[in-house]
Amino acid sequence: MTTTSLPKGGNAPLPTKPCRITLTASRVAIDVCAVLLTQSGTVRSDDDLVFYNHPAQDGVALAGQTISADLTVVPTSVDRIMIVASIDPCLPNVCFNADSTPRADIDCEGEQLTFIPPPLLRGETAAVLVEIYRRGGGWKVRAVGQGWHTGLVGLATDFGIVVDDAGSESHTTPRAGTAPSQTPAISLDKLQRSAPGLVNLYEAAQISLVKTGVMGQRAAVYLVLDHSGSMYDFYDDGTMQHLAEQALGLSANLDDDGTVPLVFFSHEVDLVTDISLENYRSRIDHLHKTLEWGGTCYAPAMQSVIDHYRHSRCTEPAFVIFQTDGDPCDRKETRDLLRGASSLPIFWQFVGFGLSRDLRFLRSLDTLDGRTVDSAGYFGAGQQPIKRADADLYARLMKEFPDWLTVARATGVIR
Repeated sequence: MTTTSLPKGGNAPLPTKPCRITLTASRVAIDVCAVLLTQSGTVRSDDDLVFYNHPAQDGVALAGQTISADLTVVPTSVDRIMIVASIDPCLPNVCFNADSTPRADIDCEGEQLTFIPPPLLRGETAAVLVEIYRRGGGWKVRAVGQGWHTGLVGLATDFGIVVDDAGSESHTTPRAGTAPSQTPAISLDKLQRSAPGLVNLYEAAQISLVKTGVMGQRAAVYLVLDHSGSMYDFYDDGTMQHLAEQALGLSANLDDDGTVPLVFFSHEVDLVTDISLENYRSRIDHLHKTLEWGGTCYAPAMQSVIDHYRHSRCTEPAFVIFQTDGDPCDRKETRDLLRGASSLPIFWQFVGFGLSRDLRFLRSLDTLDGRTVDSAGYFGAGQQPIKRADADLYARLMKEFPDWLTVARATGVIR
């Protein structure tokens, strides 16, 4: 029987069947546990930590160093299952090292995978080895290999759990206030005063954020707009202005400054500016008429976003809406840049306008290999994106962002 070896960050589909995940380590005794998480990346209650004092919950059970997960019965409220190894905190001066870094072996009724992570060398005493997560109506497994030098206490805190007794990890309760506040960044009253024309978009975005568990998350929203020659009609019929207003409606829920950094690009970066609650009316039409039409290169525009984000010293992740209607001339540079940027707290949501056949490369970026985490999503908005319902656009924008938030936290991309 063939066993598939997963690299760090790699993933593989799982059958919806009972699975067994066994963690082992050399030269050190480990405790194994599982954390059941919602789409927002937090536990539902104290019962969502499966460990030796609470060995079973909602189809997930612990026996020795093996977690059994019956994926046929795990409730839909559970979006992912983190499998964790930790060292007894009472042991003095003991941590994972090159000899004792744990490994994971997964068996789903004959389908076998293994993950041997890179050595943990920074004093880690707890680590998420793998996560099992929902995707497209099924289940997948991802090799994580992220350690915590603060032990199970620090790891649990990041997922909304706190240890009651500082000297023991045998009792847990959800940490009050760990989950993000379930309120938008800008209040409805403020939006009605400053930009009443965006209220419907703000509320439509809010529905999608609530459904995906992202409401309360803070993020800097960026908008990148293609200004190549083939984009003329999309500017002329108001599509681009409407997309900018949709971005502002989303941003008002995620960021309290009321401003979206804006990048126009063609074969180069044409303009870096912003659009805000105060200046949004007809702004895209006004700005683009000052620009020349050009070709299509993605990498310069992406680099300008990275540079802007770094210069801003923002402490929250960035959500980048990157719009284009065609494949670029700089494919290698784009792939290399996206791979390199995958360790940054930036999520790229690529949005394709026009015919699907013209967007093959853009679509491929959604599954690009060699990244620290999967830091991009893609959807095609069609040939008449202005006719797409706002609710549908927001649902598609949020399709992969929640997954990225959880994985980015688990792998240390977001701290």
